[in-house]
Amino acid sequence: MTDTPERPPYAQDGGALGFEFLNFLEYALLRRVEPMHYEFYGSPPEFYTRIFTSGGETPRLDNPWDHSFMLEYFLLDAEEFFDRNPAPGEKINSGIWLETAEKTSEEVPLIAKAWQLRGEQVISIQVIHEEYAERLRILRKARHELIERRKISSALNTFKKKALFDAMTKLYNKGSFMDILQEQVDKFRTYTPTMALFIIDVDHFKSVNDTLGHLAGDSILIQVADLLKGSLRKSDYPARYGGDEFTVIAPDTNTEQSQKLAEKLRKRVLAHDFNTGNIQVSISVGYTIYRPGEPLDSFIRRADLALYDAKEAGRNCSCFRDPWLIDDEEVDGGPQRAETPPPEATRPMDADSGSGLDLDQDDLDDSPADR
Repeated sequence: MTDTPERPPYAQDGGALGFEFLNFLEYALLRRVEPMHYEFYGSPPEFYTRIFTSGGETPRLDNPWDHSFMLEYFLLDAEEFFDRNPAPGEKINSGIWLETAEKTSEEVPLIAKAWQLRGEQVISIQVIHEEYAERLRILRKARHELIERRKISSALNTFKKKALFDAMTKLYNKGSFMDILQEQVDKFRTYTPTMALFIIDVDHFKSVNDTLGHLAGDSILIQVADLLKGSLRKSDYPARYGGDEFTVIAPDTNTEQSQKLAEKLRKRVLAHDFNTGNIQVSISVGYTIYRPGEPLDSFIRRADLALYDAKEAGRNCSCFRDPWLIDDEEVDGGPQRAETPPPEATRPMDADSGSGLDLDQDDLDDSPADR
């Protein structure tokens, strides 16, 4: 007796037929896995492989905006749309544009849309079949003028420099970190949530890099970035600050919660197998809480001094700087007295490798939302 091939899970509820119908309509769906990263629902339809093919051989199954200026431009709007947590059912669209197939030079009218569904965030790419001759004529003219006016090659270089994410770790880059931090601080003018800032450094990274090589060093940075992403809430903002330094902006996080999170991050890195043999990888964490009204450079400086405290304490530890106890290292012109602190910030904390917390395995296994 011949075994019946196992049907894919989505085929049991008509999913296979649904994807076949979407392909027939020349409609591609991509699911947002994480910021700036999408994957196909089902297989890419024929029109996609016809238009986005490199060298006439293998279809480009990666993100289409890697080789389409219009989709690359639309992706910024889509990411901004998704990041503001739209209600289910909301969507934005790119408008119609012409995409030229590399192999045949045919011009295909397409439209992209970003959809917020109940459980997913989706981008659709669809071929437009209606008669849009006049609109396409205007579009061709506008496209030509855009290329002439903005010098498209120069515009693309500028665009790449302003990219939101670090290419290697896929975290926000330093420029994005500064923009997000300013945005979060501005919210204090409307309502006053608590906000924590963490600066994280990989201990003795230069020595590890020199011993294992730069490829191994890059792998360590990528793994640390992944550990950060996996330990944080969706509302937190991890970034690569530069070199082997990372930052985390954690809105709505008070002193006690920030202390617990700092130790959680430190212990998860320490327990992780980086495949580095006898070389132990660890991090030092400096963190503090925002003091309403203070400038950004003061806030960042205090977190940086807390990181310096952790290094001075022997590394592989977390240290806290009280925002209401300002010393002469944090300001110009000598010591200053802070305003009367709110009740939760009155007790300075001496954070060492244990940070005064009794953390057990449950603390390592809890979800970020439990903070």
